[in-house]
Amino acid sequence: MPKKQLTDALALDESPQDAPTLAGWQATGLALAAAAMAARAGLGALIGAVLVAPIVYALVRLRRHAPEARSTSGLVGSTLGPRGAAFAGVLQVTGYAVIAVTAAQTFGLVWTPIDVTDDLDGAVQVNPWLWSTWAVAAIVVAAVLVFALPGRIVASLAGVLGLGGLLIQFYYGLAVIARQASGTASQLTVGNDPPTGLAVAGILATLAVTTAGFEVVTARTRRGSTGGWPMSLAIAFVAVVAAVAWWACQHSAYGAGSLNAGDFGLAVNDFYGDTGTKIVTLGSAMFVFAALLALLWGVGAVTDRLDVTAPSDAVFAGIVVTMVVLAVAVIQLGWTLGYVGALVLFALYAVIVVANSKVPAESVVTWWLRLVMPVALAAVVVLPLLWAEFSLHALAPVLVAAVLIAAAAVTALLGTRSRPD
Repeated sequence: MPKKQLTDALALDESPQDAPTLAGWQATGLALAAAAMAARAGLGALIGAVLVAPIVYALVRLRRHAPEARSTSGLVGSTLGPRGAAFAGVLQVTGYAVIAVTAAQTFGLVWTPIDVTDDLDGAVQVNPWLWSTWAVAAIVVAAVLVFALPGRIVASLAGVLGLGGLLIQFYYGLAVIARQASGTASQLTVGNDPPTGLAVAGILATLAVTTAGFEVVTARTRRGSTGGWPMSLAIAFVAVVAAVAWWACQHSAYGAGSLNAGDFGLAVNDFYGDTGTKIVTLGSAMFVFAALLALLWGVGAVTDRLDVTAPSDAVFAGIVVTMVVLAVAVIQLGWTLGYVGALVLFALYAVIVVANSKVPAESVVTWWLRLVMPVALAAVVVLPLLWAEFSLHALAPVLVAAVLIAAAAVTALLGTRSRPD
């Protein structure tokens, strides 16, 4: 990242003198890596793909409206002004950082030994400090790679890891389906009651937000490209992999009746034993670490452009330290922040939709987006709450996300108070 001194209030530096931008395949790989954790969301990933498709359209339209814009914030600022741009930038950094903490948390769990107790419940026990150590190590290694290596190399590495991990899941998903189609049935019997009614809507809405982060490629926009194809291809591929994994789980004693592919590892073990499970676990570690890399790349790209009173490298380092503290805290508390970060990014998507609506020469599609997207984005929040009957467990992540979004708004307002829209 360029070491430059930023001054004055929070704003954008949209100067054309940038680090080299990404090639098309690198941008696609980066978007793929950022959205890769949706690969275990099953049917939720399909819903999420449909939900974020209008966001891709809005970003492409904003890019055509403001071809000189070099970032997501710049695209938003082209119609909503400096405050809208600053708000988008802070939301973007916050969302990426919070989801990256969840990626590190997931990556750490992969390498932490799990003990199953001998009691009737067979409770799973994990050493939280060892888990925290692995999570912190993942954040530090990813941050060092993002800081030390050129952006193109980081994007390439993230893309290769993400694609490799997803292909492993895709292959084993097809293999399980093929085994079942050939007449090989699971030898285990586990009772699963599929969800019904409002539970289906609540679960799918929760799973749909896992696609958040795909727009990371717009944090540093390629010259002469709208970024539409990289984002679209990445979302489509992740959705296909997730659908295959979900269908494979339906042929397993453990995953049958579920809406996600959370039991994919058990489904593979059901047919291919420990060897298959180890390979699939390695694949999941690959695409989760790829997501961590991609999101930290996005954090670095955004902080390079935010005009604050500290060097951009210091801001990046401060965010990484905050992520480390958060990772340890949530592991010790037995919580996860993935849904929180996704809601923050969906707030960013709402801002993008508003910015798109301000572009002149509106089309019929834009008018439909004005009507449909507010309802769709609200459903992501409301349906899980209705399903959980507004329990504290369900309200907590929504309240935390609301606080973060409000803090981003205040930061943008105070940081641009001397800059009229």
